[in-house]
Amino acid sequence: MRVLLISENRCKENLIPYPLGIAFVATAVRDAGHEVSCLDLMFSEEPLLELANRIDDFKPECIGLSIRNIDNQDMYQNTFYMPQVKEISDAIKSRADAPIILGGAGFSIFPRECFDYLGLEMGVVGEGEKGFVQLLSRLVAGSVNNNLPGLALKTGEHVFINQPDLLPDLSRLAPPDRELFDIRPYNWIRGEGPPSMPNLQSRRGCHLKCIYCSSRSIEGRQVRLRDAGCVAAELESLQREYGCTNVVFADSLFSYPPDYTHRLCSEIASRGLSIKWHCNLNPLYSEPQLLDALRNSGCASLSIGNESGSDDILASLKKGFSKQDVIRSISEAKRLGFYINCFLLLGGPGENEHTVKESIELLDRLEVDAVRVSVGVRIFPGCEMHDIAIREGFISADQNLLYPAFYLSRETEPWLHEYIREVCDARLSWSL
Repeated sequence: MRVLLISENRCKENLIPYPLGIAFVATAVRDAGHEVSCLDLMFSEEPLLELANRIDDFKPECIGLSIRNIDNQDMYQNTFYMPQVKEISDAIKSRADAPIILGGAGFSIFPRECFDYLGLEMGVVGEGEKGFVQLLSRLVAGSVNNNLPGLALKTGEHVFINQPDLLPDLSRLAPPDRELFDIRPYNWIRGEGPPSMPNLQSRRGCHLKCIYCSSRSIEGRQVRLRDAGCVAAELESLQREYGCTNVVFADSLFSYPPDYTHRLCSEIASRGLSIKWHCNLNPLYSEPQLLDALRNSGCASLSIGNESGSDDILASLKKGFSKQDVIRSISEAKRLGFYINCFLLLGGPGENEHTVKESIELLDRLEVDAVRVSVGVRIFPGCEMHDIAIREGFISADQNLLYPAFYLSRETEPWLHEYIREVCDARLSWSL
């Protein structure tokens, strides 16, 4: 079967991401014996024309459309990305008779809502390497059974969504072919345009219980690991075959489990690479020996998702770590010379003037390299924040959350955003 896979994402805020998820899927589809063509619209100046030409040339028998981001999660300057997704899906429908299969992180969070918004009726939720390939086999056979894991299907007014069958063993997962979705445009050179960076992934899943996070609905609660040697070889390939000088790990929980992270760092260090890499660090899993291992294997910067500097708010958000953990991890990372980027997520349940100022004072005192601040918490279905927002009257139980809605504590709502703007304006490395 001729399969066209489209990465629609064109969001260039912050770090521009390589379409890693659909690149994994593209490799799996090719390895299953299908003919694959990939279209990345991130840097396209004329996406509709490029799409039309690809459809006309390739004549796909099935089209996979990945939806990564729904909006920019900014309460005060919100950008809703679904209109541009609909523009692409409508163009596909007008140009091709092939079935359109939706997928990606955004679709996995909002399958019903995406069906309604786009006027489509078939997709795969969760990981696509297995579910999408199985769906292609059913399409080739001419019969799509309702019991297919991860299948989302709309028939008339009825929508059913099957639980995804997450890959239990990522050691068998083939690394993405960086030629299918070309990695070269993402090999950013400092000072030349908005920053983009190649990415890779060593594990999936998160066992933590943060009340606002949607990642568990995409990757599951069980942390699953790729073979450490395979990941290190992929990093080596990015340097030697593609000339990459900086890459970022997409793992939401890079420092857990610690024994695997130590093993991965050892594999990377043994290759003597010059490539610099960047990752997320959870303050709960940041003992000095692990930070030493990161530094000695080429890790240059850490993004620490502390979200707050108040024990009360950390407990409210169910972050799983304390203010002292934040202090300890940042202090040790500074001692080792890491570039440190921290985040503040302000306005959640229990936030007040005291907790806001406590967070600002802590990061001022720790003197981290950069701080990104968000005011208001995006509400996603399936998260504890969703239940809290309903209970406290921020949203209704049947509200369509595809259209962005936010939680902002009533005690801070009248003044917080303007206050934080002033805070960021007074600090060179802080941004709102």
